[in-house]
Amino acid sequence: MRVGTSHFVSFTKACDYYRDYGFEDRTPAELEAFVRDKMEDAEIYIGKPEVPVGGRLVLIDRGRRYGIEE
Repeated sequence: MRVGTSHFVSFTKACDYYRDYGFEDRTPAELEAFVRDKMEDAEIYIGKPEVPVGGRLVLIDRGRRYGIEE
């Protein structure tokens, strides 16, 4: 089973992810501010998540976000 996480490979990849999910009409500055707010609110993270024993880290969403496979 594969489970998505709220961890992104990079800030740029997080912006790309949200642009493709209904935020394409925002300016780059607005999109960056939106992603920064999500980071400040601990809704998303940049970097690899902890992987439980028996899990395997994978890239999902066109290589922008981390998932964990069991």
